Amino acid sequence: MLNKVLFHRFPNIKSWLTRLQYEFVSTIVKDKGAVFMNFGYTAHHQGQEILSLHPEDEYHRYPLQLYHHVAKSVDWKNVEALEVSSGRGGGAHFIMRHFKPKSYTGVDFSTRAIEFCRAHYKIDGLHFQHGNAEALSFPDNSFDVVVNVEASLYYPNIMKFFQHVKRVLKPNGYFLYTDLRYEEKVETWHDQLRQLGLKVIKEEDITDNVLKALEMDREQRIHLIKKYVPSILHKTFYEFIGLTPHSPAQGIPHLDNRRYWYFVLQKA
Repeated sequence: MLNKVLFHRFPNIKSWLTRLQYEFVSTIVKDKGAVFMNFGYTAHHQGQEILSLHPEDEYHRYPLQLYHHVAKSVDWKNVEALEVSSGRGGGAHFIMRHFKPKSYTGVDFSTRAIEFCRAHYKIDGLHFQHGNAEALSFPDNSFDVVVNVEASLYYPNIMKFFQHVKRVLKPNGYFLYTDLRYEEKVETWHDQLRQLGLKVIKEEDITDNVLKALEMDREQRIHLIKKYVPSILHKTFYEFIGLTPHSPAQGIPHLDNRRYWYFVLQKA
């Protein structure tokens, strides 16, 4: 309930608190044990083929599958891409290896996250820099693809972000976007996207896929919290990653009455 009140009535406070959590993770996790911070995705329970991964990627299967689902809808050949709120770089590194764009730039507000990414990912064409999602510093018409994964719910002014996405996209460029909103805010959120004037190529409610991924990945998430987070903060972080704070191993994974959507939008 408190989480919902903060989202609805005090977005700046919620954004600040979330920044503290992300900065905390970047401070305490020095290795690559936690390079994804999304809820994950799966569709194999619906009969779809399981994504083939390198053995070293299996550890991050479900969060990584979300990036694959987001990215697979467009052709990445010779693409110059931007990811806004790239976090600890796991998704950027995967897309660069798997889809092989010409270049991929990750932008994040956390200087610690950017330092981590620069130290741990060494691939030609993959770059990371500090930046603000609501004040992107790139010139107009700079990128063929803009990616944003489970981050915009924490932006105080979502329209500023959307307007910058449209501005930095090249003509015919794609905005690959996935996030969640409280059920009563979904219609407003869709209206905000439509106001941009981008062509809607695809929109998909993937809530069930995300919840299933949380269920399948439960033990891994509990393990990560116990490994990296001080005991006094365990309950807070269980709730942060969609598990029941008091009994994460038994409670049903949840999104706190939120719906998770995926969009492919194109600039005319």
